[in-house]
Amino acid sequence: MTEELEQLLKNLRLRRMLSVYDEQLQAAEKAQVSYSEFVAGLLRSQWHDRQESALEWRIRRQLLNRLARLDVLLIDEFGYLNLKPEQSNTFFKLMEERYHRHSTIITTNLMYDEWQNFLGNKSMVEALLSRVRHYCHTVTINGPSLRDPQG
Repeated sequence: MTEELEQLLKNLRLRRMLSVYDEQLQAAEKAQVSYSEFVAGLLRSQWHDRQESALEWRIRRQLLNRLARLDVLLIDEFGYLNLKPEQSNTFFKLMEERYHRHSTIITTNLMYDEWQNFLGNKSMVEALLSRVRHYCHTVTINGPSLRDPQG
């Protein structure tokens, strides 16, 4: 692939085409397909990728809407698993939609100042904590773990 073609595909946001171009070209040369069949294969690959992305977005949006409407939402062990940036953004959107509307209970071992390490984006975490702590009651429990091995 030439640098010019690579840059054009990036500028047009045809990332799937960019990722499969060389593979599709080799397969087309081997099978001796026509130029139009080759282009159709690239376009089909890009279309499938966009359909999958749209489906993922709709599913995520539907789940977010469901969770936002619950009267009480319990988020247990917050901070236990690492989140990807898009997951952190989704969590922020969920909390934004629940703010002033419904109760949310969050259990975590993290202190508020540790949330940035977990969620990443500092300005997003500050905005999130501003909303979460606005009507929040923080209960800190100190003592031995209830999960320590028994005798």
